[in-house]
Parts: sequence; structure tokens; C-alpha cells
Amino acid sequence: MKVIVFDVKGKFAHFRKFYTNSSSLTYGVPPRTTIAGMIAAIMGFERDSYYEIFSSDKLKIGVKKLTPTKKILQTLNYIRATSMSELITPKDHTQVPFEILVGDTELSFRIYVTHNNLDLLNELEERIRKNQLAYPPYLGSANFGCSIKYIDYLEGVYEESKDYIKIDSVIRSEDIAEVDISNYSGKLMKERMPIDFYEGRLIKKVDTYIYDDDGKPLNIKVRNKFIKLENGENIIFL
Repeated sequence: MKVIVFDVKGKFAHFRKFYTNSSSLTYGVPPRTTIAGMIAAIMGFERDSYYEIFSSDKLKIGVKKLTPTKKILQTLNYIRATSMSELITPKDHTQVPFEILVGDTELSFRIYVTHNNLDLLNELEERIRKNQLAYPPYLGSANFGCSIKYIDYLEGVYEESKDYIKIDSVIRSEDIAEVDISNYSGKLMKERMPIDFYEGRLIKKVDTYIYDDDGKPLNIKVRNKFIKLENGENIIFL
């Protein structure tokens, strides 16, 4: 199995939690749906046109947090409109809390990608390696542009183990049999994030994920298979 590895970096991010309404809260890592949208932008797919070809049974995505982060809450002024004319000449505004993900100097995430269509995967690898992106990528919100750095095109194999294994990526909770916390000193995060969309951007499936807030690998017993990359990293797809 071939796996593309690349890093995304930026100053700010906002990955909106699907269950928030008036307050726009953010995840600490990009959900699978956000990364799929980023890959679609790289490939030149139109908005909402890629849900089938990039569904979770075809496109496999892993993510690793590379930098510690924190969240800050800002208040944004939005237009309050009840008609089309008020969008052109707004009369009222409404204030909405908006949570932003920041780092000490920058945000950085490592992305792992494979697809059952090798031709598509090879084209994606070439676009990232040559920096030939069809559309500019963003860290969730269109206000928060990011850069992409090509890392490698690696061979990966599925493996099983009954022992504790260090997993570098964000882990789905149902893939965890046990977590070794005997020498753990970080902060474990647990978040429920979307996996797939139906047409019309309706959420098809969600799941619960575990990760270290500073991006440190977790020592766990894996319930199912994990992927060992030839560079020594162990990951699990979202």
C-alpha cells in the first residue's frame, strides 16, 4: 500500500464542531471531512462534487498533530438579514463567538493519505510534490490559508500486535483496547468528529477520536490492525 505523507502549516485554524450552532467552536485537529475537502481542492474538484470518490471506504486518511495548540475565543460581527436587500445594505448585525486554534508560532499537522485508485493517488502525489495545487488550501475557514510541504511517498503495511504499540496519529476510540498511562504526563483529548457526508453536505457518519493535545504518540494496545510505514511511524486511519 502506497501512502502519501505531507504537512500542512498555518497561523490560525478553525475546524467547526458539527454540533455547535450560535457559538462556532473548533476541534483541536482537522476532521477527516476537512482533510478530504483540502485534497479535493488540491485535485481541482468542485465544492460538494467529491463525496462519493473520497468516501471513507475509498480514501483513507490519517492525521498527526505536530505542534502544541491553544484555543482563543473572539467575537465576530455577522450581518443579520431577513431579505436579499439587507445582504446588500445591512441594517442590523449580530455578534457570534468564534473559537480559533493557534500555536506558539504556527500550527502544523501531518497528513497520511492512500486511495484504492492508484492513478488518482499518483496524480495527488505529483501535484503535492510539484506544488501544482488547483485551488489554495485552507485550515478549515477560508480566512485561514495554509502551506503544504511534501514529505514522502511511503510503503505501508497492515500489522497486528497484542503488545503495546506507539501510535503516532489520531486514534479512533473503538480501535483502542488499552492505553498505557503509567508514564504519561500529557493531556488526552476526546472529540466526536464527522467522517463522511451525504450529498447536500449532510453528515453521514461520525465517530469518537483520542489524541494527545501536544501531539505526542500514545502507547496503546490496538484492537484492530494498524499501519506500519517504512519510515518507522505507526498510524491508524480516521
